[in-house]
Amino acid sequence: MGLTRLDIFNLRIISRIRMMPVSGLNLIVGPNASGKTSLLEAISLLATGRSFRSARVDTVVREGQKEVMVAGLLNTPGTSSETTVGISKGPSRTRARIAGRSVHTQSDLARLMPVQMIHPDSHSMLTGGPSERRAFVDWGLFHTQDGYAELLRDYRRVLSQRNDGLRHGLANTLLRPWEIELERLAKQIDEARGNYLTSLLPELEEIKHVLPEVRDLEWSYRRGWRDGEELSALFEQGRDREREVGHTLLGPHRADIAFKKSGIGVSTHASRGQQKSVVLGLRLIQVAALFRASGQRAMVLIDDLPSELDAQRRQAIGQLLAQMQTQVFVTAIDIDPSDLGCWKEFALFHVEHGGLVANASADA
Repeated sequence: MGLTRLDIFNLRIISRIRMMPVSGLNLIVGPNASGKTSLLEAISLLATGRSFRSARVDTVVREGQKEVMVAGLLNTPGTSSETTVGISKGPSRTRARIAGRSVHTQSDLARLMPVQMIHPDSHSMLTGGPSERRAFVDWGLFHTQDGYAELLRDYRRVLSQRNDGLRHGLANTLLRPWEIELERLAKQIDEARGNYLTSLLPELEEIKHVLPEVRDLEWSYRRGWRDGEELSALFEQGRDREREVGHTLLGPHRADIAFKKSGIGVSTHASRGQQKSVVLGLRLIQVAALFRASGQRAMVLIDDLPSELDAQRRQAIGQLLAQMQTQVFVTAIDIDPSDLGCWKEFALFHVEHGGLVANASADA
């Protein structure tokens, strides 16, 4: 699905904006601190319930207001079917609606609006902690494998129960039922993650001609416990140590992915620009894999695309995105006409002081 209308209220410096996006490229231009990124933040908030810029909602709500609200109209490509979606969020509560009906979990909106967000700090997926790389895999499985979100939720619930038991010094006989269940769930998560990463390899081959940084890219998945050993046996061997630290030291919650180019770690030996290009490539192969697996097109949000990418690289990425026929939102300070040539449909939105001062759309 793609957005055909976006209404934003009380988000940072934005008081009220209505935006009418097109199904192709939506280029948002304006000076620094004008509110460009806030438009992308609004879409991310609508789709995920979270800001990619801040964990605290009070920093997102416009000064003097109680909550931020974002509403949208979604269209299924090739049909006249439209769905209204909306979210209002404040420090004390969140309310979300789909087609006029309240939904109790943000995952309902997330399933309806898969979004890939790429911003200047996206390289942290490579340089940050393992949780960022696990989130990369779990995003893909959430959107492509039925029941994966519930599987992950059940694992986290049982993990929390075992951790409580460790902290309270429960006897081994009381810990074992949780360990048996953890092992059962862990095997399913491990298998799903390994299969998903393997499924991305054909998409990686497809984009190697566009992004030189991914030509020699490879990855290895570390599942969170030693290969060839049963997790239940490792639990039994490590209980004393886990009681000391008060939490479970092995399992899918400790999994990681090592990304390398020509055998050398990307997180430590690639430049910031190269890391950004690698992450961009990884996000785009997820978009392609999602469409191949389910026929669903993710929206792609790119904050400050020109940063650290030359004109030739931007044009190549633009061609790739245009071929995917996905809806794209890009922010930039200035317009480079060469970035528009590959798009059959695009719209320009000029932002100043938190408002749209002009917009134009065109069909190639």
